Amino acid sequence: MISISSSGEIVEGDSVTLICSSDSNPPAEISWFKGGTFVGSGRIYSISKISSDHSGEYKCKSINEHGEKDSDAVILNI
Repeated sequence: MISISSSGEIVEGDSVTLICSSDSNPPAEISWFKGGTFVGSGRIYSISKISSDHSGEYKCKSINEHGEKDSDAVILNI
């Protein structure tokens, strides 16, 4: 599951934080993808000074020894 930390509507120049919550055991390694392209790792993915270039579909993937699981996608429209 992904939650977005932002103050309401996202406007250009804002900072946006995406948080991927994974309750897997053992703890999973988290990777972030934008439209299928790897963009970062870790539970929290932050974008500072967001622009229209950042618009798109974001997903996080959790991977551990039991396999991998994709989150639902979050669409950012800037």
